[in-house]
Amino acid sequence: SPRSAEPEPNPNPNPNLDPNPNPLTLSRTLAPSLALTRTLTFTLRLTRTLTLTLALTPKTPAAMVSILDGEVHRTWRLDDADGTPHRVVLYHDTITGVRCITVDGDEVTGSMGTSSVLNASMTIQFPVAGRDGVVLILRNGIFGFRYQCKVGGKFLKEANDEISATQPSSAFDVQVATHVQAASSGGEPVAWYLVKARREADGAATSVHRRYRDFAGLYESIVAGLKGHHAARLVPALPGKHLKLVIDHADPAFLKQRERALSQWLQSVARIPHVAAAQTLHTFLGLFEGTREVSLHVASGSIGCTLQASRSPNLPAIVTTIRPELDGAGVRVGDVLTKINGYATVGMGFHHVVETLRAAPRPLVLHFLQMVSAGNGEDGGSAEQKVVDGAGDHELEEKVKAAPGASPPARSAARQAAVVASRKDLSASTGLYDAEL
Repeated sequence: SPRSAEPEPNPNPNPNLDPNPNPLTLSRTLAPSLALTRTLTFTLRLTRTLTLTLALTPKTPAAMVSILDGEVHRTWRLDDADGTPHRVVLYHDTITGVRCITVDGDEVTGSMGTSSVLNASMTIQFPVAGRDGVVLILRNGIFGFRYQCKVGGKFLKEANDEISATQPSSAFDVQVATHVQAASSGGEPVAWYLVKARREADGAATSVHRRYRDFAGLYESIVAGLKGHHAARLVPALPGKHLKLVIDHADPAFLKQRERALSQWLQSVARIPHVAAAQTLHTFLGLFEGTREVSLHVASGSIGCTLQASRSPNLPAIVTTIRPELDGAGVRVGDVLTKINGYATVGMGFHHVVETLRAAPRPLVLHFLQMVSAGNGEDGGSAEQKVVDGAGDHELEEKVKAAPGASPPARSAARQAAVVASRKDLSASTGLYDAEL
């Protein structure tokens, strides 16, 4: 029988596909595959971009603030090679654009200027601890800013981000103990609230008078330093300010009520770790950087001490002797008089200070600074006390050491005798003199 014909191979092995497809049908069939390919390509490019961005960005993201937030403070800390701490602070008003930088409290030359929403991102250079530093004011979208600081090529962690979750909730024991009144420049009485603070780390303590406006300044600084940070929600509102036309600010009941409210507010903010670590709170409490601030309420008559001139206009008057009535008041030989009824004595000159004290109506409030060693306790007798001679803003004339093993009164007498002896030589060579007030 003849062989059956072999079937010819099918040129179209898939019977579901048209051997002569319509171009329009084919494009619709391949469109999903092309779209997927494009999506994968875009995803790969985006991944590479994000990887590069993360490599160039500090590990801790900078907190963003709005252009309507107003005054903002940012702080970065670093140590130099020998362990000396340094502090870089940026002040920026997001509304007006005004900004400047300070390093260890001194304004960086050329840092004053404006960085508003109309400007591009700004770079401000500065030297610190022998290294080059830069603060970046970066635009974050259309309506925001964020801030970064880099020293020696490395990004620094912002101070608020350094606070550990395990850090103690409060570094200070604080209270507003009482209030007093003193005459203002216009002759009207103003209220001063006595703030008592003790640092838990070393037991250092002080008592210092503050006005309500000082509490308001502290509140504004705390808020400015925490804007854009989650801890900002923890800050309670400051007890309200009332118009004098509505409420008599000299009314004892009103003053007592405000005293209690301010004490509760201060205790609340001091328990926030981010606030407890802030320099603004330390300065307000009068315990900062080896310095203690104390104040004295003079009800009438003499201020109870003798002052002597300094060679520096920044430190015009120094305590040289103390009368017995000031025992236990906190003022010591070598203290620098810094404020008279809240007005700074910087630049006044010694003669102006003396005349102001003599003419000022009583009662009045005086503020002093004590330069003491770190780790000094409440007594202060175990630490060296530094007496400033005024030859330079930060120079020290001498170190007066407490008599070893002596009781606190004996230590005080030893300090006073040493200062008076050295001041006699100083007065003889400079023509300066003591003023007993």
